[in-house]
Amino acid sequence: MKATPKAAPKQQRAIRKRKALLASAFAEFSARGFETTTAKSIADRAGVATGTFYQYFHNKDDVLLEITRQRFEELQDHLQVPQTNLEVAGADGDTDDLRQVFRQALGFLYDFHQQEAGLHDVLEYRRRVDPALATLMDHGEAVLMERVRAFVARYVRDQVETTAFCLFSMAEGIVHRHVFQGHRAVSRDEVIETGSRLLSAYFEQQSKR
Repeated sequence: MKATPKAAPKQQRAIRKRKALLASAFAEFSARGFETTTAKSIADRAGVATGTFYQYFHNKDDVLLEITRQRFEELQDHLQVPQTNLEVAGADGDTDDLRQVFRQALGFLYDFHQQEAGLHDVLEYRRRVDPALATLMDHGEAVLMERVRAFVARYVRDQVETTAFCLFSMAEGIVHRHVFQGHRAVSRDEVIETGSRLLSAYFEQQSKR
């Protein structure tokens, strides 16, 4: 049974130390992987004593959970369902609202994953062996999926669930493929622009029915 996470501090000095440890852990996991990262290496990078680490976290599993919580909070803060229905591109391409939503979403996802590329492998490995982390990631992904479903339901009458699943998978695949595997012949901006057109094309077609 995992211990209850330690309460977040309220004093500013302690808050700064905890943030420094989280940033250090992020860098350590990204650069060294999970197995070779230790409480001491995290504390050393943060410039504090190892004992200070244990004031805020039980172990490195605990700090990875907190990094993951914050990661999904950031994703959920940025990936919101638009308040109103958006116009789709017409035959002349003048109306660009829907495509712009996809550009912004793909751009954010691309930059978000690029700055955490090293951590991604750690999370995918650890979620298979850490039930608490798996539960946290599953829940975070479910929240995002529900937002995609709500977005799709505004434009699609039939097969909402299937369309939402495909949209989520395509957006994730576009970003992951380029960030984590790379393609030197294609730039970030080209990926985002072409991806946004591909993702919006289905909704543009739906509007013509």
